[in-house]
Amino acid sequence: MKPATTITKVCRVLGEFRTRSHIGVTELAHKTDLLPSDVHRILTSLQSYGFVEQNRQNKTYHLGTGLLKLGLAAIQQTKLREVALPLLRKLSEQTEAASYLAIFDRRDLDIFLAGQIHAGEALPFKSKLGMITSAHGTALGKTIMANVDRETVLSVLRKHGMPKCTPHTITRLSDFDKELKKINSRGYGLDLEESASGGCCLAASVRDATGAVAGAISISMPAHRFYSSAESYLASQVKLAAAEISNSVGYGSSRH
Repeated sequence: MKPATTITKVCRVLGEFRTRSHIGVTELAHKTDLLPSDVHRILTSLQSYGFVEQNRQNKTYHLGTGLLKLGLAAIQQTKLREVALPLLRKLSEQTEAASYLAIFDRRDLDIFLAGQIHAGEALPFKSKLGMITSAHGTALGKTIMANVDRETVLSVLRKHGMPKCTPHTITRLSDFDKELKKINSRGYGLDLEESASGGCCLAASVRDATGAVAGAISISMPAHRFYSSAESYLASQVKLAAAEISNSVGYGSSRH
């Protein structure tokens, strides 16, 4: 069935707000290849429902509370997140580290943060629900990439690239391939100051009822504490929590 033209235009406009917090009519028209008049009409309609709001000073638009409520409802109703949060809280207490859940959007080829439990200590990076997670520089992203097919990996990298975030970031495909093999061998992924200097993460994959990788969970802590910790213990706790989450969403039953 051919999608409704107007709905398609609305989705294209809203999609631009995933990477920009504020954007004006002219730039939106350029980004979406739509007429400025069409963009203005769409924004006016969305504004009437509270889905976008306008900054009266600079005339740019940003996502509104109406859309926030819908998004939170969608997240809260997602079984994976519902199951994961209490286990993330437990994992955070056991390891004295912040813990995270990332979900892989196979259609848009994005890995986004869907849950987090903060620890008491400060981390060298900021995170927020919904943010896109690096596929090549984070433990969450690398762990997910290690558990999908080769073509999907290449498609994700083509879309997002391999930008250098720190001196430790992997930026060559050949090195990335070696890293994915290591992750498959040991069963977990590491981010050793690759996405942010001074921070380390350890992640394990989460599977859905079909056996496909749905996402990953991780713990994060300051680098000095990670290097002085027992990596094997941290890995065992993260892998155990990931297995519990996977089984809770039906992965165990898919193998019988």
